[in-house]
Formats: sequence, C-alpha cells, structure tokens
Amino acid sequence: MSMISAFFSTTAVAGQTFLLDQFGDNIILAYSLRKLSSTYTGDAIRVRESSGNTEADIGFDSNGNLDESALLSHVGSNNGFIVTWYDQSGNGGNLEQATTSKQPQIVSSGAVLKRNGKPVMEGEKLSTESHLDLISPKSTYIPATGQYFFFSVCNTASSRGHLLYAENQPNRWQLGAVNGDTSTVIRSTNYNTDTYRRNGVAYSPANRDILYDDNTSQTLITVDGNLRIGGDAFDFRLGYGFGSRDMWDMQEFLVYQGDKSSIQSDIETAINNHYSIF
Repeated sequence: MSMISAFFSTTAVAGQTFLLDQFGDNIILAYSLRKLSSTYTGDAIRVRESSGNTEADIGFDSNGNLDESALLSHVGSNNGFIVTWYDQSGNGGNLEQATTSKQPQIVSSGAVLKRNGKPVMEGEKLSTESHLDLISPKSTYIPATGQYFFFSVCNTASSRGHLLYAENQPNRWQLGAVNGDTSTVIRSTNYNTDTYRRNGVAYSPANRDILYDDNTSQTLITVDGNLRIGGDAFDFRLGYGFGSRDMWDMQEFLVYQGDKSSIQSDIETAINNHYSIF
C-alpha cells in the first residue's frame, strides 16, 4: 500500500470501503452504480421505464450498492434506460441523455443487467449512437487543459463503440472498438501521447478488432491523457454520438485532474477489490 493510500481514512458500510474516502484528491467527475463517498447524499441514476416513460431517481441500498429493489419497483417487467448518471465527486457534473433512443439500458424485461454479478448499463447493441453527455456549461466541470487520469469499469459488448468523446471540432475520441475492423486508428490523433493500462498493466492494442475482442468481458481501463487541446467547442461524453457507434457498457467512470501515476496501481487495486475483474 502506498503512503498516500495509507494516509486516507477508510469508511465502510457492511464491509465495503468507499473509494473516494481513500482516493478523493483532485477527483473532478465520479460516476458509479455503487456509492463512492461517505459524504455523498444523492442518487446513483435516473431511470426511465419503457411502458409509460415515467422517470425516477434510484439511490443505494444499506450496503452502498445500487438499490435494485427500488429500481425494479419502478421499472416492473418493462425495460429501464438511463436518463441521468449522477456525479458523486461533489462538483455537480452529471451525465444526461434526453433522447430515448440513445439512452443506455440497465433493465431488460424486469431483470437488472449485470456483469460479474453487479449492475451494468449497456450501450444499445444496434448502433443507435447511445451516449451520455456532460451537462452544460461543460468547462465548469473540466475547467483546464493539461493531464487527466480516467478509470473506467467497462466492456465492449457493442460491436461498434467508443469509450469517450472529448471535443466537437475537430473530432476527439478515445478507444474506438469495432468488431472485425483492422484499422490501427483506435483514438484521435490529438491523443497520440496518451497511454493506456488494462487490468493494471500497460496496454497497446494493435487495431480496433483486437481492442474489441480483448474487452468483451468486464475490464478496468486506465487512461493517462488529456481532454482539452485547443478549440472553442468543448464537449465531453461517454460514447461517441456519431457514425452509428455506441458507448461501452459501464459500471464506473472516474476522472482525476493532474498526475496520478504514483497511485494509479492503488486506485486500480481498490476498484478491482469491489468488481473482481482480474
């Protein structure tokens, strides 16, 4: 354990440690289907049920996990789709999707979708361009150029998907995975200095097809990179939203500002302790 991770106190609910109680410094966006902080008092997600299109906020159970009982009470035997993924960082940077056809799914015919036994939101599998967008003004929540670290618990179940998209003009996107596509362009050239880790080790997939194949099971992706590289039309979303490409399936997505290389292994280990990925 690093000196930094040992320094922070841990708060547990029924044996669970809250991630941001350990690693909360410089967190600017934090999304999860579990509770991440002992001081967070909001909900996890807002969900639309498919029958009457009614919406409801869904919080956490007594163990800090997504309240599946409340979720199924709201959705019933119908399908459930994500309208809002609430930011648990304390900065208020929620992710939203108002267009019903582009909302990721979390309940199918009355059953909570899961990976490794835990709830997951899935990008639609029919190339509907599912994505979740940071609310405006986006620069309020990602306010500066420079280095960022991203930690994502995700998978590439959609045959055409992008992990994230960061600016309107020109296109700036990360990790485009396409089943059967041998193109070596897996990210925008604006990010040619970014580095990746997969399940705690360095990762350099050779093409889009390999990127897809490597990550069809639940994965922890770490990105050491940047977002804002000039331009005026700043944007940030999970997924892409263009060209019939969907968002990766997601359980958790964290954004830290600044260099986290000295403790990235500690953060990865803490995340894996909950999700049992590797």
